[in-house]
Amino acid sequence: MKRSVFVGMFLVMAVLVAACGGSSEPTPAPAAVSAQDVLNQIDVAMHDIYYGEENNNVEKPPVWTVKAGEEVALNMDNKGALDHSWALLKAGSEVPMPYTDANKDLLLYDSGVLKPGTPKADKFTAPAAGEYTVICTVAGHYPVMQGRLIVQ
Repeated sequence: MKRSVFVGMFLVMAVLVAACGGSSEPTPAPAAVSAQDVLNQIDVAMHDIYYGEENNNVEKPPVWTVKAGEEVALNMDNKGALDHSWALLKAGSEVPMPYTDANKDLLLYDSGVLKPGTPKADKFTAPAAGEYTVICTVAGHYPVMQGRLIVQ
């Protein structure tokens, strides 16, 4: 009796191992993040009246780099106490002072307004190669709140 129970358990274990694959092939490693994946993701921290880590966007604007014509994942996080946005101006556009919604025709992309403490993920297609100005479109935030997008 003990022998038949042992043989039965052995058969059940053999079936389970076979069902799990039992392959001698090594499990493939997860795909590495390519340079293209990194280039086409932008992480933006929004603080009270600046982007990024330094409160000096006029002299040291944050710079983001993406690849032309590719889809860009934009991850924004409004860490401040004020509304903010992330908007991309058309190449060569002069930003009027003050920027108002009447000038929206100058924008290639606008994230819309993010309320304080709000994260937002969005996507857009990168424009042609060049350097573009990024601004916060909330009244009074530009030129203090700005950055640069380098499209390769």
